[in-house]
Amino acid sequence: MDGIRSFIAIEIPPSLKSRMEEVQEELRRAEADVKWVRPEGIHLTLKFLGSIRREDVEKISVALGPVAASIAPFEIRILGLGCFPHARNPRVVWLGVDRGRDPLASLHLAIEQKMADLSLPPEERPFSPHLTLGRVRSPRGRVGLARALEMNRGAEIGSFQAREVILFRSELRPSGAVYTKLGEFPLGGE
Repeated sequence: MDGIRSFIAIEIPPSLKSRMEEVQEELRRAEADVKWVRPEGIHLTLKFLGSIRREDVEKISVALGPVAASIAPFEIRILGLGCFPHARNPRVVWLGVDRGRDPLASLHLAIEQKMADLSLPPEERPFSPHLTLGRVRSPRGRVGLARALEMNRGAEIGSFQAREVILFRSELRPSGAVYTKLGEFPLGGE
């Protein structure tokens, strides 16, 4: 079997997923050509690893434990709607994070450094904590989507306590990606 497509993320509690789905429904009314992420698949990615070897799962797990334990649990508030790279040419529709950005940045940096020690290349783009709601497939409906994003720009999803980091396997299927937990690493701190 080939490599394991994987990433490191913080899972969003089910209690917030229904509100995310409501926001997606609001945006769907624009009838833009967007592949919407299933709410159960929405997470906050800290590092996309790409394809790793099966034997690397253990090394990554051993490295992630102490990194997670070095950061205290913290609150994350999901607030705000936007898109990458910009509203005129959206490719990714996302929900933002307005509370918890500093500990997320610290956690991301620590993970990047540990993964670099394992010869996994660092992300080239700056870290911007977000939750992907959908990926734009074509320009169809772009104007309506931009309008819907503007009208819902201040969408508030809610807050939760980040208590663990998860190593996920991602299997791409025609029905959408399926995520399997390969490891859970509790946040620590004092």
